[in-house]
Amino acid sequence: MKLIRISLIFISLISLSNADGIYKNDFESYELNKFPEDMMEIDGVFKVEADDKGGKYLQMSSEPLTENAVIFGPSIKNSATLQVRVRGFKKRRSFPRFGIGLHGISGFRLRIVPSKNIVELVKNEEPVKKVSFKWNPESWSIIKLQIDYQDDKSIIKGWVWDQGESPPQEPVITFSHDGTPGQGKASIWGTAYSGKVIIFDDLLLNYKKT
Repeated sequence: MKLIRISLIFISLISLSNADGIYKNDFESYELNKFPEDMMEIDGVFKVEADDKGGKYLQMSSEPLTENAVIFGPSIKNSATLQVRVRGFKKRRSFPRFGIGLHGISGFRLRIVPSKNIVELVKNEEPVKKVSFKWNPESWSIIKLQIDYQDDKSIIKGWVWDQGESPPQEPVITFSHDGTPGQGKASIWGTAYSGKVIIFDDLLLNYKKT
């Protein structure tokens, strides 16, 4: 597991070497059954848990059934990239919904919606673009959101792939936004429509310092 994590981070650092700020979090230094003091819950109940090998992660409770979120890291603006490992679980025909975001709770989010077989970009709680996507419930999902801001235009790109696979070179979704992407902290999101927990790990944020 640690080798996989190191490889994922190494790949990301190579591809994002132009960023001059880095935030990383694998939750290994946090106390079990508690929420990290240096993060903030927007909604929902989160705590640090561990797998049967002792590897730690952040777990979102299956209740309340709302769109739950945690924000973390520095407040950023302009160009940034966020990558997170996420594991959701289905229950018969019920599926979770989960994603990651940049530039605060009103910023852009990359969200996987397995019940509709889509991945979508969301801004101010409203989907702005969606594409077909088949989620694999048997694997961790690696989610990567990149926003490049220059000349008063934001280019938003999103990638999703299964843990153990090579990251795709081309994004699964792309969107152009006139103006800045906003300012705020990075975020993780989840809605437990399947009645099961959602777990997050290996947060990697690259950003431009201002």
